[in-house]
Amino acid sequence: MEELKKINADDFQIEENLISFHDSMLQISNISQVDVAPAPKKKINSNAIIAIILGLFAVIIPGLQMLGIVVVVCGIGYFIWYSASASNEDIYLNISLNSGRVYSIICKDKEFLKDVMQVIKYCINNHFTQLVQIDFDNCEIQNSPIVVGNENKVE
Repeated sequence: MEELKKINADDFQIEENLISFHDSMLQISNISQVDVAPAPKKKINSNAIIAIILGLFAVIIPGLQMLGIVVVVCGIGYFIWYSASASNEDIYLNISLNSGRVYSIICKDKEFLKDVMQVIKYCINNHFTQLVQIDFDNCEIQNSPIVVGNENKVE
């Protein structure tokens, strides 16, 4: 089962085999995928569908109409909330772990997130032992093992 954790991180550090945030750490060798995309969608709770169906049946049973109406309205409210949260088009750096858990970090600059993804890729493929500091608020990477961006031109 896939669990999603949105991280409100202003920065994180990569050192040796660890990515550390202010309140958690990830082992680089446990990363199965890194991508820049919208956060993975949550699945619809099947209990809400069952509750709406039971609520509709309760509406036709004398004495349970009010309870049925409340259950149906709550179920419809859940679907409205789900639709509103699913339409969020924010771009995240999604770090998927082998356990199925996904850590999502939002940033205002999609290109910067792609640069961060390249740094993580380098650290996965190479044993980079120095500390890399990534500042999401200011979109800066300090002590990067690779040159990010396209500053080269061919003439």
